[in-house]
Amino acid sequence: MKTKKRNFALRAMVAAVIAVGAMVWTGNVDARVEYIILGSGGLASDAMKGHGWIDDTDTDLGDSHQVSFLKFSLNQASLVDITMTGANELGLDPAFTLYAGLMGDQAHDDTAFDPNNPVDGSFTKIASPVDDGETTDALGRVSPFRDTVNIDFEGQFNAFGSWSMASDPEDGGVWRVLEYLTHKNDTSGNESLVGYFLPAGDYTIVAGGAACNDAVSTCASPFITGTVSLNTSPVPVPAAVYLFGTGLAG
Repeated sequence: MKTKKRNFALRAMVAAVIAVGAMVWTGNVDARVEYIILGSGGLASDAMKGHGWIDDTDTDLGDSHQVSFLKFSLNQASLVDITMTGANELGLDPAFTLYAGLMGDQAHDDTAFDPNNPVDGSFTKIASPVDDGETTDALGRVSPFRDTVNIDFEGQFNAFGSWSMASDPEDGGVWRVLEYLTHKNDTSGNESLVGYFLPAGDYTIVAGGAACNDAVSTCASPFITGTVSLNTSPVPVPAAVYLFGTGLAG
C-alpha cells in the first residue's frame, strides 16, 4: 500500500512539473508586455529570436510578441550608454530601438481597447476612419500609426517610428504611445549607443534579433540569449540646458 501511495505521489509530482513547464513555454510564445526592469542602470538577459526585431522594420510592421521589452527611468538629465550583446551573434544579430515612454503592463497587439488599431469581438481588424495615413482627426492630425485601411498588419511593433498598444479592459484598458528616439542595427554583431542625451523621464528599449527577416524554422527557434546593458551619467543642469538647445535630446 505504501508503495502505491509513493508511486501515486511521484506521478502527481511529475504531472505538476510538466504542467508548469507547459505554462512557462506558453508564456514565452504568447507573452504580453511584461517589462524587464533596468532601473537607472545595470544589465538584463532574455530569450530572443533571430527574426524578432528585423521583421518589424517592413511595411506591415511586426508582432510585438516576438521581442523583449526593457524599461529604465532617469531622475535627471543624463548621458546614456546602451549595449546589446548576443550569446550567439550568428543566430541572433542583436538590434534594439529606444523610445520615450512606457507601454501599459499586459498590453498586446490587436486589443479591443485601442483607438488607433481597432478589432471587433472576434479580433478581426477594423479599418479606422482616422488611421489611413491621409485623413485628419478632430485635432487636424494625420495618424502616425498604422494605415489600417490599406495594409493588413502582422502586428503593431514599429522599429523605426512611434507606435501604440493597449491592454485589455480586464487589465486596466490602458492605451499608450511610445515615441521613437533612435535605433541600432549598424553591424552584424553587437550594438552600442554611446553618450546619448536624455532628459529625466521613463524610457523603453525593445530588443530582438536581426539575423533574418521572416519566421522560417531557423529564425523562429531556438531561443537565443540576448543581453542589454545600461549605463547612465547624470548631466549638470547648465550642460543639460545646452544639450537641449543644440537638439541633441533626440
